[in-house]
Amino acid sequence: MISVEEYLDQVTAGVTKLPAVELPLEQAAGCILAEDLVAKLAVPPFTNSAMDGFAVKAADVEGASADSPVTLKIFEDVAAGASSDNELQPGYATRIMTGAPIPPGADAVVKVEDTNILPGPQELPDEVTIFAGLKPGKNIRKAGGNVQAGEVVVEAGAIVTPQVMSAAASIGYNTLPVIRRPRVGVIATGTELVDPGQPLEPGKIPDSNSILIAGLVRSFGAEVVYQGRSGDTPDCLAEMYRDAAREADLIITSGGVSAGAFDVVKELGMTAGFKFETVRMQPGKPQGHGEIDVDGRKVKVVSLPGNPVSVYVSFILYVRPVLSLLAGFGRGDLQGIPAVAGTDWKSTKGRRQYAPMIAKFTDEGVKVYPTHSSSSGSHLIATLHRATGLVRVASEVDEVKAGDAVVYYPM
Repeated sequence: MISVEEYLDQVTAGVTKLPAVELPLEQAAGCILAEDLVAKLAVPPFTNSAMDGFAVKAADVEGASADSPVTLKIFEDVAAGASSDNELQPGYATRIMTGAPIPPGADAVVKVEDTNILPGPQELPDEVTIFAGLKPGKNIRKAGGNVQAGEVVVEAGAIVTPQVMSAAASIGYNTLPVIRRPRVGVIATGTELVDPGQPLEPGKIPDSNSILIAGLVRSFGAEVVYQGRSGDTPDCLAEMYRDAAREADLIITSGGVSAGAFDVVKELGMTAGFKFETVRMQPGKPQGHGEIDVDGRKVKVVSLPGNPVSVYVSFILYVRPVLSLLAGFGRGDLQGIPAVAGTDWKSTKGRRQYAPMIAKFTDEGVKVYPTHSSSSGSHLIATLHRATGLVRVASEVDEVKAGDAVVYYPM
């Protein structure tokens, strides 16, 4: 057997990020930026008002106060989205809304609360009385005060968040250069599998693995471009590989990698040069990976065990890093936190346990509990949803006692 770390190095070796594409802003969320974003526009693009109020010459209201107000004639209105080329003259004010361009000649904005005009919709008055003086530049946003055109605003390698999308829009972008999302094919193997919700004949079980893998793929930001179920013959699986490889960057299979008489993934994979390993872990000991060549296009294949909890654990440990590398994030090794067992459970001595667990945050720290009384059986799919993460138990341990130290990986 080999270690988890050794197998992870095998699976991720040679995996590099996908090519860059140009995506509309709203479709780029969660991707990695492929190039620096250089401002095409200044922010703000023009000098504008920071307040609803009245644009004035500051010298006209110098010394104004509640005891000694200043009254100015109203020159005109400037709403947000409008503009004026009219020069503001001494002794006059222009009513102005937040975001509207500052008219020529004005050098400050008196907020409406410092005047005799009520806030809200009002007819344009003939004059305004001002109860507060201010200095030039007050309540004015200067053009380029946030960012100047030509500045690098977001560097390549950043994750496209809603904040990045908004910043990009503000500096003149409607599309973004990003690393393409991985495209994934999902193949479950086993003649015992049937569509979920169908009546079960003897020996048949619902195909939960396809649903699980496809959902995990999407949850990590990738796209499912092919989903199928193979019978237990090499020809059937080979045809599905070819179909999936037409679009996919990665193919994930479940089942058929152990020592059974009908382990078709292993049978076909051995002829294609795949590597099959027994990994020192529980669940998920049998694993495989390789590459298929379809019409000169090489596509990576990661072959997971068939038991559904093994699929989940193996996906988190091995598939997630492959997707992360393809998407440009780097391998992103799991980061664990200290925890203690909240109850007793069995482990498998000689193999490191990765058990789906429920974490409870207490005054004494993080306590973890199995999702089912049978602890970490690899078939316990119906209670997997209760897990908040994985717990790692050292390989030399065969029984965990309440209060023992473990490592918890939040999911």
